[in-house]
Amino acid sequence: MRIGYLEDDVQQASTLKQWMIEQGYQCVHFERAFELIQGVRKGQFDLLVLDWELPDISGIDTLVTIRTQINENIPVLFCTQRDAEDDIIMALEKGADDYVVKPVRKGELSARLSALARRAGVGAAVTDVIVQAPYRLDLKSKKAFNQEVPITLTEKDFDLAACLFSNCGRVLSRTYLLETVWGLSADINTRTVDVHISRIRKAFAIGAEAGYRIKTVYQHGYRLERIEPED
Repeated sequence: MRIGYLEDDVQQASTLKQWMIEQGYQCVHFERAFELIQGVRKGQFDLLVLDWELPDISGIDTLVTIRTQINENIPVLFCTQRDAEDDIIMALEKGADDYVVKPVRKGELSARLSALARRAGVGAAVTDVIVQAPYRLDLKSKKAFNQEVPITLTEKDFDLAACLFSNCGRVLSRTYLLETVWGLSADINTRTVDVHISRIRKAFAIGAEAGYRIKTVYQHGYRLERIEPED
């Protein structure tokens, strides 16, 4: 699970980021709200941790922007020194999913992040097999099947397909797919993703008969989604 972390106190950010990494998360720290918002627009994160007092845009205004303009559903945890009841109520009413007051304790942060991820259905337990009938993807052997008939794939095609099928129904940006499949610092043209998506559509025979489609989300990325049968 990828966490976007907004905090202008560099020392505190370093500590909490390390805690999140130890818990098994990927964490990207931002000191400015604008930079985090750009990352959310690109679909780079599964969960956000926001401070309130910031030098450019307040955490509350950042939350409102994300909820109204970008992503209504991404889990958000507020982490702030503000402990007044009115502040907590305001954050929750504006769309925060949880609220923790500094100083943060390691165990509490871990529990709250796990609970948010669990409720949102992200960061689920790792499995060796992805089953989305009629498809099956074996992550250990990196082999895929359509009704148990082997599908011929390159390693990158398999990794990309596994990313799509494990996130069925979610929009995945080209940047997210590049970073996840080709590496965090991948310096590859986004056209590469388009080419591999086309190959996956063909290899998996994605379409109405199979009950799936890969939808292109204009200027953003792709979403694998089920096709509901017509009555």
